Amino acid sequence: MRISPRQARKAAYFFLTLICGALIAILSYTAYDRFGPTKIVVDNIPFGLPVGNSILEGDVPNKMEGFDRMPATTQQELRRAMDLAVNGYDKEALETFEAIALQYPNVFLAQWGAMNALFDLDSLTAAQESRLDVLVKNLKKNYPGSVVDYYVDSRLAEREGSDAAALELARLASEKAPSILDVRFLYARLLFAAKHYSQAADEIRASISLSHGNRAPPYRLLAWLYHDEGSLDSSALVVEYALPKFPADEDLLRLQGYLAEYKGQFDDAERIYRRILALCPGSKKANEALLSLGEKSPPGGGNSTTRLTPHDRATVACEILEPLVNAYPDNLPLREALGQAYLKGRDFDQARNQFMEIQSRDPEYPDIQLRLQEAVATHSPEVQEGLLAEDLNRAVDSLRTMPTTSHDFETSLGHYLVKYGATPQAFFAKYSIANFKQIAPNVWQETFYEPPYFHQYTVLFNDKQRFFGVHVLILDSNVVNNPQGRTPEVYSHFLQQNSRLSGVGSATGETDCGGTIMDAAVWDTRDNFEILARIIGKPSEVRMVRLDRSVIPDGAKLCDYLTYLNKY
Repeated sequence: MRISPRQARKAAYFFLTLICGALIAILSYTAYDRFGPTKIVVDNIPFGLPVGNSILEGDVPNKMEGFDRMPATTQQELRRAMDLAVNGYDKEALETFEAIALQYPNVFLAQWGAMNALFDLDSLTAAQESRLDVLVKNLKKNYPGSVVDYYVDSRLAEREGSDAAALELARLASEKAPSILDVRFLYARLLFAAKHYSQAADEIRASISLSHGNRAPPYRLLAWLYHDEGSLDSSALVVEYALPKFPADEDLLRLQGYLAEYKGQFDDAERIYRRILALCPGSKKANEALLSLGEKSPPGGGNSTTRLTPHDRATVACEILEPLVNAYPDNLPLREALGQAYLKGRDFDQARNQFMEIQSRDPEYPDIQLRLQEAVATHSPEVQEGLLAEDLNRAVDSLRTMPTTSHDFETSLGHYLVKYGATPQAFFAKYSIANFKQIAPNVWQETFYEPPYFHQYTVLFNDKQRFFGVHVLILDSNVVNNPQGRTPEVYSHFLQQNSRLSGVGSATGETDCGGTIMDAAVWDTRDNFEILARIIGKPSEVRMVRLDRSVIPDGAKLCDYLTYLNKY
């Protein structure tokens, strides 16, 4: 079949148009991708958005505004405050945020951090209320109509109880700047509170991706979301993944306890709740969880996988043990078993009576002080008036033997008044276990902040459960950042303090240990060895080790102790 010239021209025009259209589409896509809205491509983060997804950056304010105009030391302090806030230490972070915000009112990160820290506190003083009002007005004035404006209004509405308004304002803020983690997580949290679980799950996954999986709150919220909608297996998966990353997170631990209860694993649940109370002695939610052990049921009105609750088991044990104790009243281990059974059954008054009877018969009975503490620590807050005088008298009588929870001059720098070779029971009878968390087998650690110093004391027990040493780390939050390490004021302060406690030590001078220069002082006696040191180039920290002299190998040299000093 012959093709006419006219048909050939039509075909040529058609193919030319097709090719030009394809080129225009490719060029348009390339131009949009290069010059259009900026996007963030998410990484492969467990429980985050699917890998390869992108998030529009949106109308993001200049977060680094004013940051470069601050001194390097102030920049370092601001980063430290941000790290504290991320890890949940809002009160500690607030002090630094407010100090910097007052001195540098145009630094966005300081204003933003101080405002969020104040919003996150459970209650505010009059001074804090006034400070929050000033911060809110400044941010709204400096960023009118922006994501900051909507975010601030949303938090104010939430604080005033206007949940619907807070949710809508958070949605608008999220649309304006989808890449700001605080904004997306606020929206997720408000969606969860409104029981919009599907939307909330999407926002939480976005928050996890934006945080690169390095913040506990999004994982915590996702686990509770799955729990509340009845997806317990999914909730357990999130908890199983997140807890190793955030082992001290109270809400994740409490949820782990709930999940254990649903499976009938009451002993495991009780251990988890007691661990929370050891980490957070004032935790109302953990105490309520412990007091209601065995009474919880899965969401949706389901039942636990076991019929025998801790109370049922304890009732059976008490029915067996009570007549035996009555028949053999001098058998103290039998009486202790009855007291433990009462504890399991949440009958704290009866448990306490048994333990007090043991104490009256044998004041040196092993662990009796710990048993009494357990009965008191889990006692219901509704105390009968008739018991008040008895409790006060007993408290006064036992003040000398109860574990201490505070720190004084004598216990500073880890100078615990416990002999080497003591058992953990003897140690924690002297110093409250609530101050410590177990970070490894036979290793317990306490941390606290006494401005401007962060204290970390690590207590060491050997394989035979015998106390043999303490590792001390002190960080000064106000020290000048000097890369040459020529600022020994922190070291000198604690050297003088330890000298008042241990006597005059022997200065070693600066010693080169394979490229690490250490300046130290040593106290060496027949029973005890101490070394207090600073590392040149790390002027903000002081490290110390106190050891039983018998565990130190013969012929140890000064640099050999660097491994001990850097261990924790």
